[in-house]
Amino acid sequence: MEEMVFCQSCGIPLREGLYGTEHDGAKNEDYCLYCYKHGTFTEDCTMDEMIAISVKHMKEAGMLEQQGQTEAEAKEFMEGFFPDLKRWKK
Repeated sequence: MEEMVFCQSCGIPLREGLYGTEHDGAKNEDYCLYCYKHGTFTEDCTMDEMIAISVKHMKEAGMLEQQGQTEAEAKEFMEGFFPDLKRWKK
């Protein structure tokens, strides 16, 4: 079974077609295309701002409802998960 790999900025599961890119167009295996394009982050934000962005996108996509989560529950989960992601580690 293949290990689940997550974007090291926003935490979404990474799979083919979702990887970010370097300046030369090469695939970046740490970050998704929404967070990292052409060798730079797409958003200059704090971890808390990224959590707010992620919760907003999950809500708009109906993912919170599908997972039976409230916005507060999703935010709480991300506050525990994001500090372990490469971009946010101190």
